[in-house]
Amino acid sequence: MTEILPSQSSSLDDWLCYLESIHPANIEMGLERVARVANQVDLLNSPSKIILIAGTNGKGTTARCLESLLLAQGFSVGTYASPHLIRYNERVRINGQELDDQFHVDAFDMLEKGRGDTSLTYFEYGTLGALAIFKRHAVDYVLLEVGLGGRYDATNIVTPHACVITTIDLDHKEYLGDTRELVGYDKAGIFRNNTPAVVGDLNIPHTVTDYGNEINADMVLSGRDFTFAEDADGFNWQYQGNNWRFAKPAIPCQNAATALTLLSKLALLPREQQVRECLANLTVEGRFQQLSDTPRVFTDVAHNPESARYLARKLSVYKDQGFKIHALVAMLADKDKVAAMSAVADVVDEWSLASLDCFRGDTVENLAKALAETPSTAPSTHYPNVEAALDKIVQTVDANTLVIVFGSFITVAAAINYFKK
Repeated sequence: MTEILPSQSSSLDDWLCYLESIHPANIEMGLERVARVANQVDLLNSPSKIILIAGTNGKGTTARCLESLLLAQGFSVGTYASPHLIRYNERVRINGQELDDQFHVDAFDMLEKGRGDTSLTYFEYGTLGALAIFKRHAVDYVLLEVGLGGRYDATNIVTPHACVITTIDLDHKEYLGDTRELVGYDKAGIFRNNTPAVVGDLNIPHTVTDYGNEINADMVLSGRDFTFAEDADGFNWQYQGNNWRFAKPAIPCQNAATALTLLSKLALLPREQQVRECLANLTVEGRFQQLSDTPRVFTDVAHNPESARYLARKLSVYKDQGFKIHALVAMLADKDKVAAMSAVADVVDEWSLASLDCFRGDTVENLAKALAETPSTAPSTHYPNVEAALDKIVQTVDANTLVIVFGSFITVAAAINYFKK
């Protein structure tokens, strides 16, 4: 059957369906194709200063923090993030705001007319579309989240003004390798010669620094060049002449410290009071987000061991206050389910497991097998989907129970939509 080519007057949904259908692979590593199209449509000579943000976890919260701190100083900022929770438009923001569908349609139409016979994946289209939108708006700064790894990710076709690696842990092992050294080496591929490269990971693999030294990147390293210390009430951040203390933000203190260090390195650090106000007002959807007061329901996009460990620390605060923890989990088939659930097992009193009926979604039966390999002895109940699980949970949990829904961006989206009904 001949594919119907959308046009500039087509809907964004029509374009997204088309983009999903025209490339045989969801992920195809390599920069040659995407760089060729970017050059053909003249996207790589933008006046904007681009900050590349890589990392296993924390990219979105670090980008949100940088965005807030730059906007507070009057700069215009474009931000590209993935995946989205509810709407595709979440992936591209100008000055903190999503854009109307037509901006995305115009960008995709331009790319389709300019790509010739070069095929692009859905993510590559999205990345080039975002670059086209940012160039159209001529923003001062672009915050570009790396999708997968770094070295061969579509975002790495740009010439960055600065680079960030937030954290390094095991995820996407089939593409990035099964050790932190291999993952770190891939992420360090975003570094450039004589270009600031801030690394926020607390235990930086030698492959990151080895590669940075090899190409003479201007590295600023957590633990060596900047530090942060977290306690129950807040955190201290130290870098060069700065020694500042802040109340705890809604994002991980590690990511806030990494963002502050980058801005200081670039001589873009706001006044201390501006930083304090920005951190106090930061919110990021899907990151330990409260969805309901009665019952008390939170959701979090934690989907790998590192992010699950951070979630466990958040939950332990409520556990110490006497709350029981009821975990509703649904995950993708290619995630390390045993490690992720093991990371929170000590704080969970009851499990609800659910299938994800989507591309790469895993079954509740496989999730149950994974749970059996964890140290948890808490009881579990099985459901066909997240919505069915919530139908039961919201009717039965008591006021002394906190429900946490986690395991995937898709899981979080289902929970958010459920409570919007």
